[in-house]
Amino acid sequence: MTYRVVVLDGFKTDLAELPLEVQKAAALALVSVRDGERSGRLLDERASVGDLSDCYKLYFDPDPHAKPRYRLVYRIVGNRVAALTVHAVSVGRREGMDAYLRAVKNLDRD
Repeated sequence: MTYRVVVLDGFKTDLAELPLEVQKAAALALVSVRDGERSGRLLDERASVGDLSDCYKLYFDPDPHAKPRYRLVYRIVGNRVAALTVHAVSVGRREGMDAYLRAVKNLDRD
């Protein structure tokens, strides 16, 4: 199944702050989600971050041999009857829960 993709404004800002090779890797990760080739793990509500229970996380790295240093946060909107849409919510480093904090901000949940 191929999803429609909507890129939130905050995601665009997050992406622009990353090095070019990370931007490319993030775009490839998002395309793999769109095409149904990869799927992330469902998030939950955390006191230290906020409620992201409608979102998924996907780890990636521009170096395929390295431990993934980045996270892509997205959510799927719609149902199987209507068209499913992937909302690209945030992208950032795994370190310091950066991507999650950005996701909360980009969804105006802070």
